[in-house]
Amino acid sequence: VDEINKVKLKESEIGLIPEHWEVVRLGDIVNFKIGRTPPRENKDYWTNGKYYWVSISDMKNPYINNTSEMVSEKAHKEIFKEKLTPAGTLLMSFKLTIGRTAILNVDAYHNEAIISIYPKENKVLKEFLFYYLPAVDYSNLQDKAIKGNTLNTSKLNKIPIPLPPLDEQQKIANILTTIDHK
Repeated sequence: VDEINKVKLKESEIGLIPEHWEVVRLGDIVNFKIGRTPPRENKDYWTNGKYYWVSISDMKNPYINNTSEMVSEKAHKEIFKEKLTPAGTLLMSFKLTIGRTAILNVDAYHNEAIISIYPKENKVLKEFLFYYLPAVDYSNLQDKAIKGNTLNTSKLNKIPIPLPPLDEQQKIANILTTIDHK
């Protein structure tokens, strides 16, 4: 508690933050990739599914171990060019249910309402983003689409992120993980 009372705060575009933190843009600290959905009319992409395919409805838990749908070997080769999103990757929804996060426990593909997030080395921890991104107020960044709210690539890149030093990011993520487990 004494340590917390000693922290000096400064005003930032996202409100008060500790003086030694900075506010950066998501696009400056991560790379991301938007998913795809194979054409539904081509049953060959969806029959005899062999590869996990994540939709937002599969992101109900912090970790994704399986999915409600799978895509075929044909989709793996023709649509996704055999480039699976590896287990351990942070996912975030950016359409409809904006800001929902989950971490893949399996190699998988995902739809176009979800991005795979790859933190740049020595910039940010995926565990920190896992907890921070769902707390962002996306209302000023959203576009209204026919099917609901969405963010575009430009707006995803501009999401402001309060960035503590890596050791503090780890401490924050550890505390939140402990709370989640309880």
